[in-house]
Amino acid sequence: MSVPQKINDYITAMRPAAICNKCLAAGVGLSNDTAHPAQVTGALATTTDFTQEVATCSRCKQVKKVIRAARP
Repeated sequence: MSVPQKINDYITAMRPAAICNKCLAAGVGLSNDTAHPAQVTGALATTTDFTQEVATCSRCKQVKKVIRAARP
């Protein structure tokens, strides 16, 4: 499975929780915790299936830019 698909699946499985890129990277096992997730989440956020906003990350509890899967 490709990294973008892993990220997509991980965010979707967490619905409706929001997650930041750093926690997302840890959740899918990526060693680069910022660059690759940011590229993928940026692309996902252009669709109607995901939303990006500044909110509290459900994992680290910090207020930062997060992504979440939209409600079905």
